[in-house]
Amino acid sequence: MDSGLFASLSAACEQAGNLQRILEEEFAALSRQDLSAFENLQKGKEQILAALGAFVKDMGVPGGVDQAGLPPVPEEAQASWSQFEQLMTTCRAAHRRNDLLIRNKLQSITSALRVLQGSDTSSSVEVYDRMGRMSGIRRGRGYHDA
Repeated sequence: MDSGLFASLSAACEQAGNLQRILEEEFAALSRQDLSAFENLQKGKEQILAALGAFVKDMGVPGGVDQAGLPPVPEEAQASWSQFEQLMTTCRAAHRRNDLLIRNKLQSITSALRVLQGSDTSSSVEVYDRMGRMSGIRRGRGYHDA
């Protein structure tokens, strides 16, 4: 077996494991709403993704292909390749989970801002303006309007 391929595959498995660890730390930071920890993880994640991209390019895998487009992996490297694929599948699932968490938090924040700004007409929450008066839509006729 080509020792260069085996070394590259071992390095890629290590990088994929590091990516998995970073994605787990990212999820924990997002759950705690610790944005500084989340931001600190991004540089390491970018470096790992760049290294994995270089590995895939060196393997001769064209971008955006499925399993049918992969070059043949020597039989001796099948176990390592399977481990790499499994790690990357786990990383993809973790990335999607983190993306979903970010989107849900963003949607919650956006909804809260709409309510606070009084632009959400479907909300039953009454909000006070800076003068201490009820802001937004008036709820029926007051005794002054009768």
